[in-house]
Amino acid sequence: MQRHFRRSFDSLDEIFGFIGDFFGTASIDESLSYAVSFAVEELFTNMVKYNPTGPDEILIGLAAVDGGIRVELVDYDSEPFDVSRAPRPRTDAPLKERTPGGLGLHLVKHMVDSLRYEYQDRRSTITFTRTTGSRDVRDQA
Repeated sequence: MQRHFRRSFDSLDEIFGFIGDFFGTASIDESLSYAVSFAVEELFTNMVKYNPTGPDEILIGLAAVDGGIRVELVDYDSEPFDVSRAPRPRTDAPLKERTPGGLGLHLVKHMVDSLRYEYQDRRSTITFTRTTGSRDVRDQA
């Protein structure tokens, strides 16, 4: 299932509804919902924040896979930024020595099973999967 969402932080409630509806109709294990919603929120808001002059819409695609879900976000007319290779934030440094940014992507990487980035013809595509049996970042606390 695919749907375009307005490039706006105000689209988040609609996106969460889209994800919830898909979980219900595709019979996806509800325990995956938190990680999927968190990852989509982080990736979508980064697309909005870092490509504010991009086209009006961002595409989100959801597909059931064995034991879980595959999610794809497509941002059109964007500059390349490979989220799968984003530098790890210095979480071990004292707060005043840290630089802002990167923590959300760091958490996403720990909450999904796979994270892939593709860039072609000024189109950024981020794909991730999340399946049952995966460790949630909340389990690592």
